[in-house]
Amino acid sequence: MRKVLAVLTVLAAALVVAPAPAPAAAASNGSDRAARGGGAKARVIALTNARREARGCNPLRSRPALMRAAQKHTNKMRNQGRLDHQLSGEPDLGSRVSREGYRWSMVAENIAYGHASPRAVVRGWMRSEGHRRNILNCRLRHIGIGIATDGAGRKYWTQVFARPL
Repeated sequence: MRKVLAVLTVLAAALVVAPAPAPAAAASNGSDRAARGGGAKARVIALTNARREARGCNPLRSRPALMRAAQKHTNKMRNQGRLDHQLSGEPDLGSRVSREGYRWSMVAENIAYGHASPRAVVRGWMRSEGHRRNILNCRLRHIGIGIATDGAGRKYWTQVFARPL
């Protein structure tokens, strides 16, 4: 089963470091509800933070704008049946994050497909150099998670990381 999942699962990582155009709305300083509220998204955050803390990084805090950006992108990947950092007709990662009102100085994204659980997807990201680099980048401060399931029950996953201006 692991070999089948390994064959079916595709992982990709992206990192963007550049100032974004100033969005009209300010970044939210909202509570960390996703990490405290339970569920699969909170579990991904907790598992990611456990890996970061083991390496001496501060824990990531969820932000509503990043949660929205991650979920919208994940829904689009599921709807198009395609794993990609920039889908056809979609803006790049920095623009997607800015459109949700987050003012950033650095953004990064991990995406995955086919992992059945938060533990499996975080384990998969940690086994990939680019994804692991994003997770363990101590300069990143905030996180958003997106999860969507296709008609066959397979999951699409997105982590959006950011550092505010």
